[in-house]
Amino acid sequence: MSVYDLFNLGGGLALFLFGMLRMNDNLTALAGDKLRSVMLMLTKNKFRGYLTGLGITIVNQSSSATTVLEAVLVGAGLMTFRQSLAVTLGAELGSTFLGQLFAFPKITKIATLFVALGFFAFLVAKNKRRKAVANAVLGFGLLFLGMDMMSGAMEPLRGSALFLDAMARIEVPILGILVGLLFTMVVQSSGATTGLVIAMALSGTITLEQAVPINLGASIGTCITAILGSLSLNREAKRSAYVHVLFQTIGVAIAFVLLSIPFAGGRLYIEMAKWMASLVSGSREDLPRQIAMAHTLMPIVNHIVIIPLLPLIAAAFDRLVPPAPQKEAFGPEFLSEAMLSEPSVALYQVKKELLRMAAIAAEMLAASERLLSSRDPAAKKAIRSDDDKVDILRREIVAYLAKLAKRSLSGREGKAQVSYLFIANELENLADVIEQNVLERAKKLINKDLRFSDEGLEDVASLYALVSGNLRSVLSAFENDDADLARAVLAEADRSSRLQRELRGKHFRRLNEGHKTSEETTEIHMDLLGDLNRINRHVYHVAQALEEMAEAPKDS
Repeated sequence: MSVYDLFNLGGGLALFLFGMLRMNDNLTALAGDKLRSVMLMLTKNKFRGYLTGLGITIVNQSSSATTVLEAVLVGAGLMTFRQSLAVTLGAELGSTFLGQLFAFPKITKIATLFVALGFFAFLVAKNKRRKAVANAVLGFGLLFLGMDMMSGAMEPLRGSALFLDAMARIEVPILGILVGLLFTMVVQSSGATTGLVIAMALSGTITLEQAVPINLGASIGTCITAILGSLSLNREAKRSAYVHVLFQTIGVAIAFVLLSIPFAGGRLYIEMAKWMASLVSGSREDLPRQIAMAHTLMPIVNHIVIIPLLPLIAAAFDRLVPPAPQKEAFGPEFLSEAMLSEPSVALYQVKKELLRMAAIAAEMLAASERLLSSRDPAAKKAIRSDDDKVDILRREIVAYLAKLAKRSLSGREGKAQVSYLFIANELENLADVIEQNVLERAKKLINKDLRFSDEGLEDVASLYALVSGNLRSVLSAFENDDADLARAVLAEADRSSRLQRELRGKHFRRLNEGHKTSEETTEIHMDLLGDLNRINRHVYHVAQALEEMAEAPKDS
């Protein structure tokens, strides 16, 4: 093997890895927020979660990338640890798809065509989406061009006794597994290891018995990316990354056992891979396809064993790596500094925190009505405690959104960031009206031992019902991205003012009729109606923000 062959081998590996990164990054960019939203929507049961992990990993061609994204969502509280398990298993199978493509050696012969198509398409592309498509095609071509270079560079090794002796040692499964694990930890891609192994097969420098243990080691080695990606995340996110290592290790252990069982003059695992390859290619002599099938066989066999035992494995893992204890001090549950690098996920976290903040404000409103009607002493304490919580959440949300604003946001993300700031302030103002004004009216009633008349109390209850109903509708619109519901609330924007005027008129009529109770509570009654109308205006302001977000143009 000449020095030029070494140059071609190193350059081919670099080109292969560069092409893989370029293809993966641009496929992920093309999918964008859809990958995250699909993962969030389709992980409600094990079967859908498995298919989600499989599909997303076929798109981004990296089980580690899927696991990191999954860890991000678990860490953000958007997905539970149990939901993530099926996604992890699906990702492990999806990561073998690229190896199946590598097993089509004829693609390497037209790799330069993909390079040319991708490059010239990139030159003429006018928007980000088309440029991403062109870059993905270019990366695909570079990947196979690098693979062809590696294969050609390694052909002289077929005559090297030293190399062949070293490869013969790798047939010992444990040694081959260690080689594959270490190499994959360095390049951080099991797909790269599989591609190199198949390139060696095309050059005639490796056998199936030597390739299988290397790919098994690569299955564990690829977990290093997910582990590194979870280091800055919380404990639940780390658990999602660690369980990836556990699943892959179980799979390799099962494959190791099958490699140790003699069968038909060979080893059972090897014969199973040959049989699967013959079903696809119609030949038992297609070595690249056999290597690819052996790589795919491990997760298939693994999942047949693991999926029925998933509850037991999860319970055992919980004992081995227990979840984090619940936080006692009140604070944000969904805001994570590590998520700022993923603006769409960070914004979704903020939305969850705003909904939590809004739910507390809604409870304050309900507690204030209880205080006025039944003079429940616990309601006063609850209102003050909840107002402190709203203040804490508003402060943390605003600080988090300010940090997010320093990131590179798309037009739609920038609009959402500004709208969320506005909503946070409106919700705090709403809560302040309840704590500072409505609570003050209630205290006056109680301290002076005054009571509204039955008719007056019914009037106040009717305005409460209107405001509470509007708040519930706006929160539902926010949670479900239902702009039509927000518009329906806005269409009745003057209803609160009309009802307030009507109720004031009814109170004045009671005064004219000589109702002493109405006379004693006039000031409090009038102020309270005004307070509820102010609260309703804050609700309308939130609805306006939701409508404006829905009308924001989508990013091209």
